Amino acid sequence: MPSDEHLSPPRPRPGDAPGHRHEPWEELGAALVVDEPGVKCWIETVPPGEARPLHTHRHPWVTVVLSGAHGESLDEHGGVIKKVALETGQVLFNDGAQLPMRHRVRNLSDRTLVMVAIERRADGGGVSEAAA
Repeated sequence: MPSDEHLSPPRPRPGDAPGHRHEPWEELGAALVVDEPGVKCWIETVPPGEARPLHTHRHPWVTVVLSGAHGESLDEHGGVIKKVALETGQVLFNDGAQLPMRHRVRNLSDRTLVMVAIERRADGGGVSEAAA
C-alpha cells in the first residue's frame, strides 16, 4: 500500500498565497502542455504497479488514453472508487456530477499507463482570489 503522505491535503509550498488551492497538475507534479484561458492540459504517466499522488479535480475534464492499462481509482483513504480497464485510444468525458473529486490512480498492469487530461474551465481558466 502507498504511504499516507499522499492521503493528506497538499502542503503549502513556498510562494503560495494564503488559502491557495492546488491544481491537479500541481499535485501530480506534471507540467501543463496547454495553458490557455478556459483550457488546461497535462500528461499523466503511471508506471506498472505504481500510483500517482492524490489530487483534486474541480472542473470537468476529458481523458485521452495514449497507452492503456488496467488499474483503479482510489479515494483519499485508499478505498477503491472504481476499477478501470483503459484501452489505448479511449476517450472519456468526466462531467461535473462528482466534483470536486479527490482521488489517485493506481496501475495494476504490467504496462505503463499514459493519459492526457484536458480540463475545460467555464471561468476562463483562472482561480479568482475569492475562490482561492
